[in-house]
Amino acid sequence: MGKYDWITNIDTYLYIVERINEHFNNMRRASEHEVIEEEAFYLCTEILRMVPFEPKNGLQLRKKDGLCRLREPIDFIMNDLNSILQKYAQIFEKIKKIRNKYEHEPHNVSSAFSTCSGAYAGIGLYCRNDLISINTMEFTFIIYDLNLLMNKIQQLIYKTEEKNIDELDILTKERIQIIKKRKNIEYNKTYVRIPRLIEHEQIDWEVI
Repeated sequence: MGKYDWITNIDTYLYIVERINEHFNNMRRASEHEVIEEEAFYLCTEILRMVPFEPKNGLQLRKKDGLCRLREPIDFIMNDLNSILQKYAQIFEKIKKIRNKYEHEPHNVSSAFSTCSGAYAGIGLYCRNDLISINTMEFTFIIYDLNLLMNKIQQLIYKTEEKNIDELDILTKERIQIIKKRKNIEYNKTYVRIPRLIEHEQIDWEVI
């Protein structure tokens, strides 16, 4: 891999997060059960592409998958991804159960209920005999932090461009111009996160 190929590779993930935000907003605004279900399945699948993990000694990132493979040029990626994974471990566990059953045993996944109210939507699914529910407020925590992380990576790319402009080939320069048009961080201005309970019943009052 060339010295700056990681910049082009990162744009793939910026695009994935862009689509995650679009589908998340579709789910938030949905009023039909079928749409809520479809968007929930999409989000479960794509979020796991961004934060690949396995249940090992709790939850651990899969170093050979996805963004983790870019840990050398982006030295903070593992720490930031792991922070997201550990903060929302219970949500990630639900997401993985839904995604796994949806991909490998779709005949064992059936809808139990859905709910919607303005900018909120949720769904309950029977995965075999387990009833698992997921809602947009839970998705918000993860997507909000993914937007922050991708913005942080974009800022690194802009600094790399400024510092090494003479070393970049024309294709990399063109890719950076595409990256500059991606404004995932702007979605966070419309996302509200309620106080959430964390370890030992303490409250994290971080809201926007």
